[in-house]
Amino acid sequence: MKIEVEKDSGGVVLIKIEGEIDMHTSPDVRNALLPYFNSNVKGIVVDLSKVKYMDSSGIATMIEGLQWASKSATRFVLAGMSEAVMDVFVLTNLNNVFEFSAASALAYSDITGG
Repeated sequence: MKIEVEKDSGGVVLIKIEGEIDMHTSPDVRNALLPYFNSNVKGIVVDLSKVKYMDSSGIATMIEGLQWASKSATRFVLAGMSEAVMDVFVLTNLNNVFEFSAASALAYSDITGG
């Protein structure tokens, strides 16, 4: 799995994940997310466009991110998910809980108002 983090001066963090998010890799995703839930960040976009598989531990990591976002008043957006990954959210009825975007660029634009 590969994780790339980009932070802009406007307070938006883009976290791009490539590979599978499972019980072996979800701790790495968690560690990549955690430092950015603070008052200097107004939004976190998790780009999942290159994630082909996510198991329940990946879902749990995203739920943790959502909880941290709620506590820190940070927007938390999942972007660019494949149909297979989105199906996991639909089957668990979490598609009504998370904020989704078709692409990370759209999510970024929505958060920044541009």
